[in-house]
Amino acid sequence: MSKNNGHTSKGVANSSDMVGRHLMDHPYYVAWAWLPPPAKPVFPYRGPLITSGIGDLCDGPFRTKRAAFRVDIGNEGWNFVISGNAQFGTDPHVTTIDFINGMNSGGLNTQEFSGLGKDNAALFGADLAHKLNDLISRQFRIGFLVEQDPDPNNRVTLSSEFKDALGLPRPEISCNISDYTRQGIVAAYRMRKLIFDKMGATDFTHRSPDPAIPDPASNDPGRFEEIIDGQPVTLTYGGAGHIMGTYRMGDDPKTSVVDSFQRSHDHNNLYLVGSGTFPTGGTANPTLTLSALALRTADSIVGDLKSHG
Repeated sequence: MSKNNGHTSKGVANSSDMVGRHLMDHPYYVAWAWLPPPAKPVFPYRGPLITSGIGDLCDGPFRTKRAAFRVDIGNEGWNFVISGNAQFGTDPHVTTIDFINGMNSGGLNTQEFSGLGKDNAALFGADLAHKLNDLISRQFRIGFLVEQDPDPNNRVTLSSEFKDALGLPRPEISCNISDYTRQGIVAAYRMRKLIFDKMGATDFTHRSPDPAIPDPASNDPGRFEEIIDGQPVTLTYGGAGHIMGTYRMGDDPKTSVVDSFQRSHDHNNLYLVGSGTFPTGGTANPTLTLSALALRTADSIVGDLKSHG
């Protein structure tokens, strides 16, 4: 929006036309399962949301063909992966409502998993408490944070149609994932199966939806089809909220927005500090790296002030 009467025709710091481009996140593939007896319960909801993870699978010859990922091991059961409608919210509330009202939004109220001899059982009192204690304590989730390669077409622009309360254009976001990143999700799908098979867990990630319950993912832009081991598979991914890119750093002012000190190529007294300067994104959260870059930028500014004063 900052044209400055034509002095910055593409906007401030944007002579390269790179501002807003190369938007990245960590596409997040989530899998969940239930651990049947005789396996011991895993007791989610005790301690931190993520207890541990697998972070050493991010390098190797495979990187010429697919994206890397790291794995987080969730400790909140099926909290955000099982969602009812707006009235029921998420688990463990959804499973609780299922067994109070004789429903099966979460998938556990069947004779196969509840052990009650019938589907859609309705319980109350001590029977309800004992059943929920047994079922919810066996919920297990893992998540795969997949590397997203930079694409100049993944970008934030200004809407020509919608404005905010101040009359300013709202941001318009265009984002997709490449085949390279999709193949990383396919590898995550295979690893999910390996982990759950080794645990003896019952996989709920790709269970058939209840026809009586609308599928919120049916119109999901993060949904795609792949042929895996000769079979068609529907995969979905979400965002991790680890936003990177849109004002990338580099040595060439024609292909980047800032230099390695996060100083604008176009304006010597303008610094753009944060994960937006990342030219690529790995599998780790950006916070520590952007903090280190911010400290480096601060040192550079202090040095410049001392040298001029």
